[in-house]
Amino acid sequence: MHDRGPFPGGGKKLRRDVRVEDVYSLGKLLGTGGSSSVLLATDRSTGQEWACKIMALPRAGSKLRAERQGRDRVLREISAMLDLEHPCVIGLREYFVQDQKAYLVMELSRGGEMLDAVNDKGHYSEDEARTAFLRVLQGVQYLHSSGVVHRDLKLENLLLARPGDISSVKIADFGGAVKGSPAVLNDIQTMCGSPQYVAPEVLLGRHASSALGSQVSQPYGPGCDVWSCGVVLYMLLSGCPPFWHEDVEQLLAAVQRGKFDFEDPVWRGVSREAKDLISGLLQFDPGQRLSCDEALQHPWLQTSNGTQARGVAEGQLLLRGAATRTEGGERGANIQRALGVMLLAVLCLALYFVVV
Repeated sequence: MHDRGPFPGGGKKLRRDVRVEDVYSLGKLLGTGGSSSVLLATDRSTGQEWACKIMALPRAGSKLRAERQGRDRVLREISAMLDLEHPCVIGLREYFVQDQKAYLVMELSRGGEMLDAVNDKGHYSEDEARTAFLRVLQGVQYLHSSGVVHRDLKLENLLLARPGDISSVKIADFGGAVKGSPAVLNDIQTMCGSPQYVAPEVLLGRHASSALGSQVSQPYGPGCDVWSCGVVLYMLLSGCPPFWHEDVEQLLAAVQRGKFDFEDPVWRGVSREAKDLISGLLQFDPGQRLSCDEALQHPWLQTSNGTQARGVAEGQLLLRGAATRTEGGERGANIQRALGVMLLAVLCLALYFVVV
């Protein structure tokens, strides 16, 4: 039966005239997610290659709550991507709805996830990290100005145009995104994210039995993305996460405390300016946390050499980071171990499940 919607934007970018296989040759598997798969899609008329994300799309008006929620999640993802067009964000070309599935044809990134690049490299120099992080921050600034909060920024959702080239990074995967007016974006009321990267305000009021996707006790807003950016920069420069514990509940408790440090020997060669920016991004109080606009004006992002930022005296730095080592944390833990914790969280606690 033909799916009559309704669809985001009145059906903008929805192809109703043909089936996906008439336009694209769907090829090899590029990746899989919790409820989706991504295939290589080659335009039959031009030969240009794209990525096609395929997700189940339950029928409209289902009496089953799980099906209604599943449909809403897919349509929210489409809505979030519908009008995005930025060099630091993966774009949606068009999409198809057929056989109770949605086929999202998107820009193809051949370089894989930033996580793989960081695992291979260990950690990056300040110049390398600055170039990549600037793109991430510019992408997040654009999203927020476009009325979109991503809510699940992490190394796995940052894709590279070329293998190993983190300067070609783009933001991807809008499955947890929220789109709306400033009032809506500052009144988000469900938990969403990944354990290593989630902001403490997202976890406010949670209990051990709470899964991400549950209601929060106090609304939060775009600052949750800024916090995740801080975690990304910390990991680019050190190769380890700012919050760590092998037990998921204790990991989340550490995030809720919000205390991190720069005590690992790897930080000895990192400039004060870089640490100061991280501290501003990982400010526990979202009201005191840097905004994207403020972060982009930080001295570390205004120089080609983070150790020689001009016009900033030593006593003028913001330096708001906590100096207490996270309880149970291991500062030398590498990203492979961190990824293991995230996978454990997804499998055991369903932490990636999103309900709005």
